[in-house]
Formats: sequence, C-alpha cells, structure tokens
Amino acid sequence: MARTLISLSFVVLVFSSTLSPVLSLAETRYNDWELWTSPATAILKNRHGTKGPFSVNVAGGVAVVPKYFSSGSHGIKFLPLLDVNYAGRLFLSSQDGVGWNVWRKRHFRAGPRITFDQGRQASDAPFLVGLPDIDFGTEVGFFFESYAGSLRFKGDIRQEIGGGHGGLLMSGEVAWGSPWTENASIIIGMRGTYMDDSYAKTYFSISAADARPDFPGRTRLEYTAQSGMRDFNGFFQIVYNINQALYVAGEVRGTILMENVANSPLADVEHPFLTGLDGFVTSSILFGYRF
Repeated sequence: MARTLISLSFVVLVFSSTLSPVLSLAETRYNDWELWTSPATAILKNRHGTKGPFSVNVAGGVAVVPKYFSSGSHGIKFLPLLDVNYAGRLFLSSQDGVGWNVWRKRHFRAGPRITFDQGRQASDAPFLVGLPDIDFGTEVGFFFESYAGSLRFKGDIRQEIGGGHGGLLMSGEVAWGSPWTENASIIIGMRGTYMDDSYAKTYFSISAADARPDFPGRTRLEYTAQSGMRDFNGFFQIVYNINQALYVAGEVRGTILMENVANSPLADVEHPFLTGLDGFVTSSILFGYRF
C-alpha cells in the first residue's frame, strides 16, 4: 500500500512539474515523440484482453521541452500516441514510425522502418532568425529491441532521404526495469546518439553569411560542426496501471550535449544539475488505454 501511494505521488509530481510551466509557455514546434512518448510503451508489450491480430495503444499527454534541440528556452509539446501492431509483425506508430518486425521472438524484434524528422524553422526561436529552415524529412533505417531479464537493449540507424537534414543518425539504449508495486513499474536507462557530418552541419553549423556577431544579447559566430556523438541522456520512468487497459506514465530525462553540439553558437544551455556541462531536462506525462 505504501509503495502504491509513493508511485501515485511520483506520477503526480511529474505531472505537476510538467504542467506548472504550461500556463506561461507557448507550444514549441520541436518534436521528438519517439523519446517523449516512450514511457507509454516502456513495459514489454503483451496481448492480454486483445481479440484478433491487432493490438492498439492510444495515449495523450504533455511535455516541457526545449524550443529546439540545444536551446535554453523551453515550451510545451502536446503528445498524441497511436501505436498499432498487427500480428506482432507490422506496426504503425506515432512513436516508432512504420515498420516490419522481420526477426521476431518473445523477447527480441528487429527489422526495417520509416521514421520522420520534423525539421526546424527560423521562426521557432528568436536566436534562429535569419538561419535557413530545415525541411521535414523522411528517414529509412533499421532497428532492434531485445530483453534479457530486467534489462532492455535498443538500437537503430536511420538515413534521411526526403529533402530534410540529409544525414545519418545512430542510437543505442540500455535500460533496467522492474515492478515496484503490484500496479507500478519503474524504468531507469541511458541513451546515446551519433550524428554524421551532414546532420551536424545542417543542425549546428553557422555559415559566414548567417553569422551575426551583433545579435542582440548573444553573438552568433561562424561555426562548422563535425560528425561525432551528439548527446547522451539518462531517464527515469514510471508506469502505473490503473487496470488492465488504463495507465498513466511519467518521465524525467536529462540530456548532456557532446562537444560538437555544445560548442555551436546555437547551444545556449548549461545543464541544470551538472555544472560545466551543456544540456537540458525534459519531463512528460501521458494517460493511455491499451486494447
């Protein structure tokens, strides 16, 4: 009983920390639904209560996130989740994209998928004014997800082909999860992402023509970003099952920017918990229904 109350208290705390700034923050265009909605799918998928080949997970929530990746200004993002799985083989998801589990066992799946990058607009934040827009992009790639006891391993590679950033990203993640109470589970993990030259230059470089040493309040100097690790982040998630179908899921995630991103004039953040490091913290809350 005590753990159940603590679980609910934590969910309320995450909800409060996420919702309290909402009244004063405008909605941001920056979008990383794959990370921000991940608490809603953090528990190993099962098919209890489902009939037929389809299983569906529907959720909605809100997150407090940067105006753009590496920004020190925050906004809110409303989080819809629609995750549809057919016979354990095909999936259509606002989180994971469109994909096919070519290799599938009880605790392992892997295959190709298509994901999307929302790009970035100069109007997303005052400091971006005058920079070229980054168009919406389509990414093709390969993913895997594997469970070993209480550990979960995930990885993916994706190449943008649709007129967006034109680059390649590779990510790896490891997480530990465990039931905390009869209804609540906790997940603790970390994730790292590598970027190639094309992605780095598109998102974090400043050309000579776009440099603004006289920009009000800050200098926007010429800068050339290179390939390398983009970021590492650690996260804490809790999923509370109200019943077999209804649940609430919350997350707090801290991100540390690596050198090629942190040195960009576009990075204007110092990690709130780790002095001397550039980074940011996001939080999210989702309410969902599985059927």
